[in-house]
Amino acid sequence: MVGLADGLEVDLPGRWGAVHCLQRVDSTNRRLLESSTLVPDRYEVCVAREQTAGHGRRGRAWLSSPDASLTFSVARALSPDEAVDPALSLAVGVGVARGLERCGFSGFGFKWPNDLVTEDGAKLAGVLVEARAVREDRLPALVVGVGLNRVGAHTLGVDRRVADLSQLPGPAEAALSDLLRAVLVEVVRAWDDFARSGLALVANDHARLDHLRGRRITVLDTGEEGIAAGIDHGNGALLLQRPDGLKRLYSGEISVRVLGDD
Repeated sequence: MVGLADGLEVDLPGRWGAVHCLQRVDSTNRRLLESSTLVPDRYEVCVAREQTAGHGRRGRAWLSSPDASLTFSVARALSPDEAVDPALSLAVGVGVARGLERCGFSGFGFKWPNDLVTEDGAKLAGVLVEARAVREDRLPALVVGVGLNRVGAHTLGVDRRVADLSQLPGPAEAALSDLLRAVLVEVVRAWDDFARSGLALVANDHARLDHLRGRRITVLDTGEEGIAAGIDHGNGALLLQRPDGLKRLYSGEISVRVLGDD
């Protein structure tokens, strides 16, 4: 994408490594997981017009066709004292939301632990965090993948409700390059903030965007029901208010659904 690397450097100087803009790739996450040039203090980027084997949480396929979705990954190596924290997906989700708001979009929220959804619960975007273990020739690293539906979500033929940017209040036409630049910058800012302060610096925006809070939800894995009571911003756990007290749910492989969001 012409000028993307220069634009990112203008917006957030000194934070970028290589920026790969590809026509087609199996998976932007996989491309960066295999990168030999990741370092701790700069973010490497891979953007693709089309992904052929993109996936989300639990291995679910992320379907995309050329330019219908915004699909990219961001990665950096871990510093020696830096741990892998699954709550990063919450910070990155807030970063994606901030980028969309910078471009003039509204009418969406964040669904714990890693999705952006419309006000009626249709999936707009997803975040996937993957880790790379240390190898002889490569540092341990984290890769964050983002898939965002721009147009044509109704044609995907998936077994869940989905939406795209054309259905949100906002600009009728948002240039792909402007959208990508805004979202990438805000994702990296949120990641930097998370590395320094955990969820503290995204807590207010997360509370504002929280799609689940106050709604009756069910935990799909166990059948438990309760009222979502927000997020523990110390560790990223979802708070579930039940008759027998407050329970904390940790992301892992747990999925939740708002009752009535079919």
